[in-house]
Amino acid sequence: MAMISIKRWIIFFFLSGVSAFAAAYPEADKQGAVYQGLQDVHTIAEMQGINPQDTAVRWAIGDNNLVEWLLAPWDERKVNEALSAYQKQYGSIIHTAVKVVNGAISNNFDASGHRITEHEHRQLINLVEQTEYLQKFHPEARAITVVDTDAQFFPSDVFFTNNLAEASNVAANQKSSSTLILRNTPVFVLGQLTTIDSAGLEPAEDSWVALWRPEFGLKFTRARHIAFVDESLVGDIPASLRGEDPDNQLRLTVTSRVRSQDRHQQLPLGTPVYSLNGHYFFAERSHQTPASRQIGSTEIKLYPAQLSPVELSVDPAGKLDNQVKKVPLSLSYRNFLNQLSNTLLKYPTDYVAPEHNENRYFALGEGTIGPDGERGMDASTFVLKLIQPFGKWLPRYSVHQVEEGIKNRLIKTTHNASLEENYQAMLNNCQVGHFVSVGRGNNMTCLGSITLDQLGQLSDEAYADAVTTGGMTDQDRIPLLALSTVGLTTAEDVVINKPAGSMEFRSTGETLPLYVVSKESKMVWYITGKAALYPVFKSGYLSSFIRNGKSLTFYSYFKPVSTSPGD
Repeated sequence: MAMISIKRWIIFFFLSGVSAFAAAYPEADKQGAVYQGLQDVHTIAEMQGINPQDTAVRWAIGDNNLVEWLLAPWDERKVNEALSAYQKQYGSIIHTAVKVVNGAISNNFDASGHRITEHEHRQLINLVEQTEYLQKFHPEARAITVVDTDAQFFPSDVFFTNNLAEASNVAANQKSSSTLILRNTPVFVLGQLTTIDSAGLEPAEDSWVALWRPEFGLKFTRARHIAFVDESLVGDIPASLRGEDPDNQLRLTVTSRVRSQDRHQQLPLGTPVYSLNGHYFFAERSHQTPASRQIGSTEIKLYPAQLSPVELSVDPAGKLDNQVKKVPLSLSYRNFLNQLSNTLLKYPTDYVAPEHNENRYFALGEGTIGPDGERGMDASTFVLKLIQPFGKWLPRYSVHQVEEGIKNRLIKTTHNASLEENYQAMLNNCQVGHFVSVGRGNNMTCLGSITLDQLGQLSDEAYADAVTTGGMTDQDRIPLLALSTVGLTTAEDVVINKPAGSMEFRSTGETLPLYVVSKESKMVWYITGKAALYPVFKSGYLSSFIRNGKSLTFYSYFKPVSTSPGD
């Protein structure tokens, strides 16, 4: 019997060519490069004649809405406009909530690998449909986050993912997290989902709430992550947010190395910090019992919030004032390049050399990707974090961010252009301070271009790839783009197995399939999984930005205030 099995395996292997090996093809992913030598934005700027320490104001933000968007959930007009739009588009707030859940569920698995069943899907929908939602603004429904929390598509403790056996096979492809809502962020509570009927469960701790913020709309989070505010707390928020007192300031963390001593944790990039008379204040739950507020037919039960002083610190080599900044920052080369570097890299460049630094990781939204709450970011979150300290709070999704950039300052477009036309457009229009989109989304930050020789000075590996597979010559300049991406695609010939009948083994009665090995042109993912500076080549996966038939749009959130390189 053993001999029959061995003989059958040998016959199968030879008749199907290399099918035992090729059955894994086409590969879902290949690995793309993040060139370590290309990640120093200050050196790259210097190569183009830009002084990275230049403090002269070069641009002005097109629409300073930072404070307006931060406080939008406490603004009656803005909340009512949003809820009216939902009711007009979807018929009701309930239908809007159901749309949010259904729009994200499609062949999903949870993080354990379990496929979400129709019954489980229906349970989620029932929970959402049985909730009483507010139809308009009410001051009693104002709240604030007291910890960092996720705005989720589903009221679920477990991340949902795509089928990770498919292309773009990365565990960071989390679908239940829309974005991170940072501590100290105002929110508006639309409704509270019911908890399991148990004397041991407390709605203010264990329930889910539907909430609204302008950058991501209606989403879900745990009740314990937010707390009610009242008029006195709203009045205690720094008066300078309304332009009254320059000593009381809104600040943002511009690195992720700031620690709050109350919880001994690092604050994520872009955390709002309220500075009152030289002291820092964070929102936290008060020591009171949960408060129940009946607003029409909607009952909401949460803990009340209070503002409490907190001590902040940074690494011994750093300075707190360099990492918790008064906003908005002026738009100089120094501030823009420093912010770009801090958004790309894990450690501040003023005390960690580029060769020892680490690129931030990709994740959908700002999904959790590792121990100690380590988070990644996607393309739209990357640009949102980059622009925010300069006074502009962008929408959550790239397509809406691009629309904002076009509305502020459209620079150039190409339409279904050739590779060479798109390449020239990159050289002529993708300067420092500009942004580019491929199609309707894919918001990317421009960092000008360098010569092939300069590329070689920065990275031997990048130079070798440019000339061997990238189609670049000594006469070409290399455009550079900053973005956070799961990866890039290119069309390649891949080995696949095509069915070619079957063979029956009379001795056992078994029938085995036969395959013919062939090649076909398919789109292949090159996974990078990093926020990084990427060169643009004329062939290979790094040409995906400018391939034949691509349409490019160049724009900026900034308006030039002086004539300078990069304006």
